[in-house]
Formats: sequence, structure tokens, C-alpha cells
Amino acid sequence: MTSYPIIFTLRDPVIGRRFLAGVEVHGRALMKVEEHGFWIDGVNPGAVCAGGEGRDEALLKFRDSYRAVLYSFAAAASSFEEFRAEVERFFWEETPGEAEAWTEAAKELRADPSKAGDWLPVRSEYAAPRVTIAWLAGELPQAANDNYQPEKAGQRLEPEENPAEEMELATAA
Repeated sequence: MTSYPIIFTLRDPVIGRRFLAGVEVHGRALMKVEEHGFWIDGVNPGAVCAGGEGRDEALLKFRDSYRAVLYSFAAAASSFEEFRAEVERFFWEETPGEAEAWTEAAKELRADPSKAGDWLPVRSEYAAPRVTIAWLAGELPQAANDNYQPEKAGQRLEPEENPAEEMELATAA
């Protein structure tokens, strides 16, 4: 079975309960060629997976699956601190055996770079996986300002405000 060791950088703004967070991950995933398409298993984060008939479809579904997890954490968290702790736990949770399979696939690709084709750029030097969750904006703590009312200030920071992405085919008007 052919496997591709993928490194990726994803940046997402995530709206939670009265906070806006910036999540940046430098992660790893392992794409496997299967009989009916491609399957991607996350290494860091390990709890994300997706598949598709083509490589690009599998990558897009992997990205969507990852983003859905972030939005789910934002909806469940009662504070930025709770959200940050859950995202960090999620990022470092590995699926057993995937890190070793990723490393083996990277060694195979280094031995024969022609296996990569011209699909994605190949990088031989890269940083270790990492995650950063930054507080970007949000409601002041009640104790800091008893008169603060986010709706009156024009702010609406609730998880339901995370953008839903859509893709459609268009026909001529």
C-alpha cells in the first residue's frame, strides 16, 4: 500500500461563547492509497480522518473534519481557557501506530523522491508538530466591567456564528 506522509499548517478563527480564538496547527497526517480512493489518518491531531475518491477530495474532507472538531469544542466550552485545554489535548492525542507509519513513509519518500510525483511540494526539513491557541477578542470578564453588555457594544460572539462553508456547481445564468 502506498502512503504519503503529509505535513500541514492550518489557521482558523474560531468563535466560542463570547470569545474569538485563533488556532494554528503544524500537524502531520498519513494519506493511504486504497482500492477505492484515498484515506487520510491524522497523526497530530490523531483523532481526525477522512477519505475521498481523489487525493484533493480526501484532503478537503480531512480539512472539513478537522474544522468541525474545532467548532464542536467551541460550542461545548464555557470559556476560552476550557476551549484551549480541549484543543491542546485533542492535538496531542495520537492514534496508536500512526506516528511510526508516518515516519516510515517519510523515510521511503526520502529514499525515492520520485514517489511524490508533482502533486504536492516535497520538504525534507520541517519543524516538529505544534499547536497555538490565541485569544483574539471577546467579552470582558464581568468582574472587570459590570456595565459591559456585548449586544449593546455590537459584538455577537457565539459558536453559532462560525461560518458554514458551502460548495456548489453553477450553471450559466
